[in-house]
Amino acid sequence: MKGINILVLAFLIITATVILAYSSDPMNQMAKNAYKQILQNADRNHDGKISLAECKALFKDNATGQKNCGFWDANHDGIITEDEYISQAMSFQGKK
Repeated sequence: MKGINILVLAFLIITATVILAYSSDPMNQMAKNAYKQILQNADRNHDGKISLAECKALFKDNATGQKNCGFWDANHDGIITEDEYISQAMSFQGKK
């Protein structure tokens, strides 16, 4: 009886680990897709990057643009990269 309980516990731990590992993939992919969409709309000079100026141009209100774009530019270098965008998006889900 004890052997079965240990096997069940091991199975549950392995299953939970696999579920957690794969559950981040859809969020990660959604963030990548969102970044690509934003890049298509924001990248006015077609350099493959989103500058803070390009990001802020998406907002009617400059203060709102500054606040939001500053959040996505996690390392504050003036460029919002795909990695930064994904990392910040994952932080909403506590998966950073």
